[in-house]
Amino acid sequence: FHRSLDSFIVCCYAKKAAKDLICDSPKNEFSSCEDMMKNPIIRVCLWILGIVALVGNLSVIFWRLVYGEDSKVQSFLLKNLAVADFIMGVYLIIIAVQDTRWQGEYFEHDVRWRGGTLCQVTGALSMLSSEVSVMLLTVITADRLICIVFHFRVQPLNLKTCYLICLLVWLLGFVVSFLPMSGLGYFNPEGNGNGFYGRSTVCLALQLSNDRPPGWEYSVSIFIGFNLAAFLFISLSYVAIFLSAVKSSSAIRSTNVKRESTLAKRVAFIILTDFCCWMPVIIVGILSLTGSFNDPEKQVYVWMAVFVLPFNSSVNPILYTLATPQMRDWFCKDSKSKGKSLILVL
Repeated sequence: FHRSLDSFIVCCYAKKAAKDLICDSPKNEFSSCEDMMKNPIIRVCLWILGIVALVGNLSVIFWRLVYGEDSKVQSFLLKNLAVADFIMGVYLIIIAVQDTRWQGEYFEHDVRWRGGTLCQVTGALSMLSSEVSVMLLTVITADRLICIVFHFRVQPLNLKTCYLICLLVWLLGFVVSFLPMSGLGYFNPEGNGNGFYGRSTVCLALQLSNDRPPGWEYSVSIFIGFNLAAFLFISLSYVAIFLSAVKSSSAIRSTNVKRESTLAKRVAFIILTDFCCWMPVIIVGILSLTGSFNDPEKQVYVWMAVFVLPFNSSVNPILYTLATPQMRDWFCKDSKSKGKSLILVL
């Protein structure tokens, strides 16, 4: 016989009870009755991005703690960025592990998972990573702007000020990310739902549809409003940095400004990757809110949530440490020494 239900999870239970039942329900963008991640490509991406983010950012933190860099302020900011990106790796691995645990029987765990503490904490970690990264990129850009464009008028950041700014960034990140778990009725008015982060299987509160779940204004203000403002500032700052570099001839530029410009070029790659990851999300979010974007299967949401947003956390380590002149010199020296040792052995 045939039934139509408003929840795919209820349909899963119904089909288990009656094998010959044909049940229609709204599809879940991520999950099937059997699997938390019904798309095997998404499952593989979770593991790859998660492992790369964990290993890559741990390597960055270790490298910078052991070898350091000429610019202590920049090095400290990049270490903090690596910690934020590492947290995204933790988020991805938690989702990947839960998906593996429940393969073949996901529907039996869905309600408990999305309404449970682990999902809420996992979602908060993802938001913490994303927002701290955006704030740190803004601080890094402001530092480059001061050192290159306003180097005669504004005192550059010192290490003590940098410590204070990073402390404030992390405190603000924790407040913004964990506030939805505080029990405020705004985020969960019925008091017995899946909570702010449990609105999706992967525990993300990202608003990329015209739905209006509890707390949607908060999600929009953070993921779209704040992040758009941050990246507009970053974009305008790099335009100013570029124009300043063009105006200053190489003959009259000081050695210090040249060094700061070189550092800015390297950091620009990090900014560019994060910009490319976030701007499509922001644009789709705005179009979805205005009803101008139609994604009935929500596959755009799936790929943005699981691949596009975490992508920069995996790529950043390569851009801001593994591609530095110091790392290249160290790698070349190490390769040459190993080559000489091999020749001697032969």
